[in-house]
This record gives sequence, structure tokens and C-alpha cells, in this order.
Amino acid sequence: MKHLVYIFVLAAVLVSCKAKQVAAPAPVVVEIKAPNWVSSRPNSGFKYVGIGFVDKGKGGSYQIQAKKNALYDLASEIKVDISSNSVLYTVQNNNNFNENFSSLIKLSSSDNIEGFTLVDSYENEKQYWVYYQLDKQEYADLKAKKKQQIITKASNLIVASFYDEKNKDFSSSLKKRIQAFGVLTPYLSEEINFDPAQANGVKNVFDLTNLIQAQLESITVVAQKIMPVLKPYQLIYNPIVYSLQLKSKAPLQNFPLLVSSDEDKINVNEKTSTNTAGELQIKVNSVEPLNQNVAFSLSPDITTLMGTDSVSSAGVRLLKQFIQTPALKVQANVSNITIHVKSIENNFGKATGLNSIETFIKQKFNGQEIRLVDRPEEADYVIESVAETKEDISSAILAQNYNIKLVALVIDLQLKKQSTNEVLFKAQVNDVYGYANSLDNAGLNAYSNPKISARLAESLFFLKRKILVY
Repeated sequence: MKHLVYIFVLAAVLVSCKAKQVAAPAPVVVEIKAPNWVSSRPNSGFKYVGIGFVDKGKGGSYQIQAKKNALYDLASEIKVDISSNSVLYTVQNNNNFNENFSSLIKLSSSDNIEGFTLVDSYENEKQYWVYYQLDKQEYADLKAKKKQQIITKASNLIVASFYDEKNKDFSSSLKKRIQAFGVLTPYLSEEINFDPAQANGVKNVFDLTNLIQAQLESITVVAQKIMPVLKPYQLIYNPIVYSLQLKSKAPLQNFPLLVSSDEDKINVNEKTSTNTAGELQIKVNSVEPLNQNVAFSLSPDITTLMGTDSVSSAGVRLLKQFIQTPALKVQANVSNITIHVKSIENNFGKATGLNSIETFIKQKFNGQEIRLVDRPEEADYVIESVAETKEDISSAILAQNYNIKLVALVIDLQLKKQSTNEVLFKAQVNDVYGYANSLDNAGLNAYSNPKISARLAESLFFLKRKILVY
């Protein structure tokens, strides 16, 4: 009986579910109508309007991108008037004005807009729209307040820069002045005035840029008593050292500079910096033959000086349009490598008078990068060659059987650095023979053996690599 009750209840439930399934209405898709501001831009005399949209199909966070687009649109409504007393106005009148400056100002404005409110948003299957507005009077009040805060910040930096200057910290002083210019970047199209009593006599941005210019122009090169000398095709170059100072005769300490060679045949590292004594090192990478004085240009590297200071990075780009970074000149001399060849050519202890080996060596070192000198004290390097003959161990057997004497010629080569007398290379040329009916004639014949050229040239190749690296 219980089983029959269970079956009845189960059948009733199934019938009820079936009835509900049949009775459930189909879902209704309601398409939201686009608001009027999507197709017709609102116009208000008291509000700035910013509308942005993105295609959803591009992926990413489309809501954030739409907001950015709307704020940039809002910023474009804010007219950037260039004051007749502004820095940009002056540059424009000098025909050096660049539209990128005003674009930078506008982008900066979009990043710093405050007080805007969200009015509405709309989306469909493909697009997302957002609508912001900003009260014009509220914006003007906030901007004026923020501008005054920025001017105060710049003024404080200027005051601090004079304190650093008084303490002979040139780099820190210049950095603070560039930072002051950097924080003022969004307002360069407007008139900016400081209280001279609060900014050490600096009244406006023109005074600030003139101050920076004068500071850069105070860098001078200390005259050198001896000009540095460079030799071509060296494997390693010792850095060239110069000293920089200020007009006050104080050393220019820990200051970055850009280096360039006025000659394309000399390659140097682009960047350098002075040390605490005002000395800087120019790292030379390669030198080709020139035989003349050459110049290097040193320019203040204010980009490196500012480092990762994001506030000043845009300011540095603009500042370079209003100031000249003076290039200082330093010189060096590029001269040939001088070589003295000292050759001894003996035949059983007696001079041959041939000088054939010396002539061969000099021919191998004949080039525009090398100058041969007669006096060893005038040379950078000295090549010593000592050639001597001796009876070969097989000579006795040949004399007994064929009445022929066999003589071996041995040439000892040595390369010395003249300034230190350091031996840089040593080699011995052997396996050269001469034969004749007498030892003297056999020795002279050894000097005329064609094999000398090949064996000597091989050793001189490795010797030359100690002097020159092509």
C-alpha cells in the first residue's frame, strides 16, 4: 500500500514540473536606447564636457581606457591661452616654438585634472561610453590654488639651490634649479612670477633659465702643461685625464658630461664624470693614424644629472630649448708609433756588413702608423735582432764525404718598450742553412737563403701584434 502511495506522489510531482516547464515564458531581451549625449555632444556654458568610448573587442580593461579618453577629451575643451609674458610666448615669437610643447602642456593638464564628476555611462554589445563633466569655476579655483602651490615649491627649490651653491655643491645646486623648472612645466604657457624676497631675487622663469645658463657657463677647463699623446691601433688605451673647474677656481666635483670626438677616426666612450678633485677621464676605444692634434667636446649631461627624477624629465626636454649647454674643448695629439731597429749580423763573430736582415725588418714596419727613428731614445719600441752563424752538427759528415761545410744561421728577435726597457716579445728564427767549401762562405750563403724571408716574416708578424692591433 505504501509503495502505491509513493508512486502516486512521484507521478504528481512529474506532472507538476512538466506543467511549469510548459508555462515558463521565453526571456525578453530589452535593448537599452542610447542616451542623447552619445549622438549629440552636450553644450554648457558652465561645464567642461568629456566623452570617451572604446570598442570592447580590443580587450583589456575597457572601462579604464574609456575614462582616459573622456578625460583627454575634457582637457581638449580647456583652452590653453599663451600669455604674452610666458616662456612659450617668447619662444614662439623667436620662431622656435614647437607644437609639441603645447601638446605636452595639454597632456599634463589631462593628467592633473581634478573635480570632475561622472554624469552617465552607456554600453552595448560592441562599445562602452562614459560621460564626465567639470565645473568651470571650480576648475579655475582649483587650478589657481594648485599653481600657487607649485610656484611656492619651485621658489623653495630655488632658495635651497643658493644654499647648495654657497656650500660649493655645484651639482646639487644646478639639479634643484632644473627641478624648479621641471615642476613649473605645466604652467609655461602662463605668466609665472615669484616673490623676489622669497626666491633670492629670482622674479620669473626667465631669471631662472638665465641662472641655469650662467651656472653652466661657469665651467672651465684647466690648462694642461703637457698635451696627452695617442698612438694608433693600440689594444688598450689608458684613459686621458683632464681637469675641470668653476670660474671661482673650485674643482667641478662629481658632475656628468657627454664626450664626443671632433675626428671620426677616434672613437671614445660617450659618457664620463668628474671626480671629487674635478678630474675626468676620457675612455679611448680606437685611434686611426692622423699625425695631428685632435679635439674632444665636453658638454654638461643634465639628463644624467637628473637621473630618474620623473618630475624633471619633461622639464629637461623643454629646458634644452631655452638654454645652450656650452661645449668645452680639450685636445690631444695623435702621432705615429716610433720604432728603432737595432740589428747585429755576424758570421762566426765577424760583422758581415750586409744589413740584409735589418733592411727586411724595416720593410715590414713601413706604414703610415709607424715612423722609424735612428736614435733609440726617440723610439716608443726597440726591435733588437742578433744574427749569428755556427757550424752545424752534420757539417763534419758532409765534409768527410763531400768536402762541404754546413752552417746554421740563428736569429734572435726581441721587442722592448723603450720607456721601461720591458721585454714584450722574444723569438728565435732557425732552420736556415748555408753550405760551401769553407765555413765563412757557407755562413755568407746562409744569409742569402730564401728561407730567411719566410721564417723571419712569421716571427715579425707576431712581434708586430704586440705593437699594433688592426
